[in-house]
Amino acid sequence: MDSVLNYFNGEKIQCLIGLVISIAFIITSAYFLSTQKALLNGMAYSILPLAILLSIICIGVIVRVPKDIERVTTYYKEESVKLHTEELPRMEKVMKNFSIIKKIEIGVFLVGLVLVFMFWGNGLIKGVALGLIIQGIILFLFDYVAESRGVIYINFLKS
Repeated sequence: MDSVLNYFNGEKIQCLIGLVISIAFIITSAYFLSTQKALLNGMAYSILPLAILLSIICIGVIVRVPKDIERVTTYYKEESVKLHTEELPRMEKVMKNFSIIKKIEIGVFLVGLVLVFMFWGNGLIKGVALGLIIQGIILFLFDYVAESRGVIYINFLKS
């Protein structure tokens, strides 16, 4: 039972942290846009949409966690077979999605890296590229931590 609470509360805490980081990035991007400096504007153009997306995802997880805890706790106490027939397949799908998402995040990072070197003299594009690099790294680390927690939870579900 502790494994269920640890997993979902870990998701909630991580998403609260992610939401705070996203809000900080949104505020920073708004400031960058007000500076009228090409490099900072470019960073804002790439950071802002990804920060908004992360904040939406985090809010969704934060809202969903209590329902998830209730659902899986009911499975655990009353319908343990559903841990294997419903929760485990759901988590296996989540883990498969992490694999895809992390590849996309690596791609975002690599695109940013290539753009930095290709357009070193163009402040706007270099800013976009730096924003992609920063977001690619942060999102990858964010999902790596969540995936690691998911592995522990899946091992619990399989036991």
